[in-house]
Amino acid sequence: MTSLQVLKFIFLFSSVGMSAQSIANRGLTHHQDSSTLPRSKAETVMPVPVSVKAPEAVLTPSGSSEFVLSGGWMLADNDCVLGARQSVFSHEYNLEGWYNATVPDTVLTTLVDMNVYPDPYFGLNNLAIPDTLCRKDWWYRLQFDAPDTSAGRQAWLILNGINYAADIWLNGTRVGDIKGAFMRGQFNVTDILRKNDNVLAVHILPPPNPGIPHEQSPSAGNGMNGGQLCLDGPTFISSEGWDWVPGIRDRNIGIWQDVRLRFTGGVKIGDSQVMTRLNLPDTTKAEITVRVDVENILPEANEANVKMSFDGKRMERRVMLAPLEKRTVEFSPADYSELKLDNPELWWPNGYGAQKLYDLDLSVEEKNRVSDSERVRFGIREMSYEMEVCYPDESVKRVEYRPSAVTDGKPVFDNINRKYVEEGMCMPRVVKDPGCDVLMPAPDSLMRHYLVIKVNGQRIFCRGGNWGMDDAMKRVSRERLEPYFRLHKDANFNMIRNWTGESTEEVFYQLCDEYGMLVFNDFWLSTAGYNLEVNDDDLFLKNAGDVVRRFRNHPSIAVWNPRNEGFAPEYIERKLASMIASDDGTRLYSPNSTHCNLRPSGPWNYFKEPARYFTERAHGFNTEQGSTSIPTEESVLAMMDVSDAWPISDTWYYHDLHGGQGEFMDDLREKFGEADNLADFSRKAQMLNYDSFRAMFEAWNSNMWQSTSGMLLWMSHPAWPSMVWQIYSWDYEPFGSFYGCRKACEPVHIQKNLDDNKVVAVNTTLKDIKGARAVYELYDMSGRCLSRREAKADLSADRLTECFYVESTEAADNVRLERLTLRDRKGRILSVNDYWLPGGNGDFKEFNSLEVPEINARMTDYKNGAFAVEIRNTGKVTAVAVKLNLRDGATGERILPAYISDGYFNLLPGERRVVTVEYSPRKDVAVSAEGYNMPRTTLLNVK
Repeated sequence: MTSLQVLKFIFLFSSVGMSAQSIANRGLTHHQDSSTLPRSKAETVMPVPVSVKAPEAVLTPSGSSEFVLSGGWMLADNDCVLGARQSVFSHEYNLEGWYNATVPDTVLTTLVDMNVYPDPYFGLNNLAIPDTLCRKDWWYRLQFDAPDTSAGRQAWLILNGINYAADIWLNGTRVGDIKGAFMRGQFNVTDILRKNDNVLAVHILPPPNPGIPHEQSPSAGNGMNGGQLCLDGPTFISSEGWDWVPGIRDRNIGIWQDVRLRFTGGVKIGDSQVMTRLNLPDTTKAEITVRVDVENILPEANEANVKMSFDGKRMERRVMLAPLEKRTVEFSPADYSELKLDNPELWWPNGYGAQKLYDLDLSVEEKNRVSDSERVRFGIREMSYEMEVCYPDESVKRVEYRPSAVTDGKPVFDNINRKYVEEGMCMPRVVKDPGCDVLMPAPDSLMRHYLVIKVNGQRIFCRGGNWGMDDAMKRVSRERLEPYFRLHKDANFNMIRNWTGESTEEVFYQLCDEYGMLVFNDFWLSTAGYNLEVNDDDLFLKNAGDVVRRFRNHPSIAVWNPRNEGFAPEYIERKLASMIASDDGTRLYSPNSTHCNLRPSGPWNYFKEPARYFTERAHGFNTEQGSTSIPTEESVLAMMDVSDAWPISDTWYYHDLHGGQGEFMDDLREKFGEADNLADFSRKAQMLNYDSFRAMFEAWNSNMWQSTSGMLLWMSHPAWPSMVWQIYSWDYEPFGSFYGCRKACEPVHIQKNLDDNKVVAVNTTLKDIKGARAVYELYDMSGRCLSRREAKADLSADRLTECFYVESTEAADNVRLERLTLRDRKGRILSVNDYWLPGGNGDFKEFNSLEVPEINARMTDYKNGAFAVEIRNTGKVTAVAVKLNLRDGATGERILPAYISDGYFNLLPGERRVVTVEYSPRKDVAVSAEGYNMPRTTLLNVK
């Protein structure tokens, strides 16, 4: 959210009688005038409700003594429950009026799955769903038999995530409650659980301040970001509506993470922590410390034997626990030599090495019988951070902060009494000098005040994007989420910002670990001075503490952060900093997503001249920067009725087409001409998508380690079908913006700096490349080379290398292509990068009259679900912006997800390109190609 956007909103609404204060703090206080609502040319078709089936409980084993309650759930609203003649806890309860519930998921997910309401992602269907869903109580109910293995054991009911609050009842007994979307609930139900016919009822209470969504339209604009829901703190605050997602009608209430039964003996395992430390700069030696919380559940003393094993190493420790005692048992390298490792396999971010993960098996025995056990996955790595700090004597120094070296579990920094060194830029104060092991001198005048994140002692040039929310309806299964992570990895990204913590679930962090995505992890406070502060600070902190303890073993988490664009209130700041220091202590707690060793965020809008990204913005570590990103024709048609798809309609605005995208639309018309239809508009939009997103990252590349250290897109990922910012569609189709990012962020990359015409090579790998050659060529549209330049370049690891300058090219009547190629000493291509130069009128309208190229293709290296396609231009005209898609061989429909190694590339006459395709194996697929001057064509069929 930009300050300019805030001022626009304040001006808009103060002009109709609402004060700036009420806009900045509370959002809408009444529903907007119906005349400003978006209108569709298509009629909303309400689905035919699905028949309710008799529930059948499903308990899915998860380990030897744990079961997921994964099927047989029912859902009803509070009116149905209160109006029934029987108690909801009765075994003979009449389920009339109830729905078969999807668990885990939200209330709205169940209602959509049951065809009570239409798919809210399509067209204006969301407006047909009443906003009252978030203003009433709901009940989940499950009737089940206890597993046979439960006899004589302690029984625990675990709810890993509900929203917003819940009372939990088992067999008519209230076992406890949960409040906040990010708290786990764990309840001892040993004396309540029966062998047969258990009735579990979860009473869901909605957030007290759900707010009133602003409905985007041409007349109403994109409205305010959030509102009253921010008062409720630990919940999905964007579900009230932001400028990238509409108001979600249930505000994501429900049982959104899984429910489990776990059985233990008299001693149970709580939260564990695995801490790894390297002997930096030496990475050949590592030390591991493991802390395990164990609890004696019994009212008498109990001897426990805590065992641990990983990678063939086994250790154990006996402890005597007092009645009902809870204790942390530590396995340290000082006591166990097995925890001192030689030549460990390390976890690295994407592009810097492999993502090695270890499984640690923990168990606790009483009387030589396993009482409880769990498996913990971790990676061996150490985080450190170059940053500026202010010492007690007021001296400002640049240091490398190693949090793993802190021994007392207390904060090193005071972020409340921070020191400002220039307008909008501050640094934390050092509470007391913690010693050189924690704060090591790291002088670097080029990086000035800005943060550098290091993993295993290696600087990481952070490039990635924000996730505002994983899915607007919180459908967050591994199957649904994993393709997004694969696309981020393929875009050569290495960081995801979990914006305001709205993607906080186990599978999110698991996938970040597996795909090498560092996590800049926010909590649930939004923009300071714009969004409301939370009502209940302690509730916020309780949820935050549970999140830290639950996820701290994930190697991907790099930064904890309290809020979006601002500092936390003083009470929260003190408590949060202390809790993270004591309960984690292995990574940076940054007090703000901007300003404190980070630059102000933005811009969020398209620039007509991509060189502006170089001249105005490329410095520091930026957690938010974005541009317009219009979907492809097929993605637009997948999100709305064809009657709304063209010309641009209200439905586009409801799906986040903002007035701020006017510069993009103007540039499209000026450079490529007025669009005749949706297909024409899409092909022109993808050209701008590609160039603007490539320019953002290349601008950061151009100052690598000279003033820049990280840039995250706002946003890389769409929570629903959207017209703005994303690099791919909600259903996995990459846009021109995706391939522009992929090009700019490739590990070895050649580029032209648009501000000074300097050709540079960027090597973000950890290996030197000697004897490379950088080549510049200028072509006309027939493929004739007009000029050429070549130079040798030795590329140092993790460095930017200047190659040569390109003299400013005089304007010509026709469009021309600049091509940069980087080859290794054996002549193999490392990087190819094309830039289009406009014709005499400063535009590319010449593309509109190009002949259709002649393209041939053949398949090579076929394996099940993966193959290579060699594409050749056999014609006499350049093929512009060629994109491949995988399709169903019979219907021609897109197959998504599919992972295609290059897109929106150019083929000169006589040129060939090899592109790889990966997908989930299936029979009878086809590969199609389309381009600016190439209608959709089937290139080959794969049986």
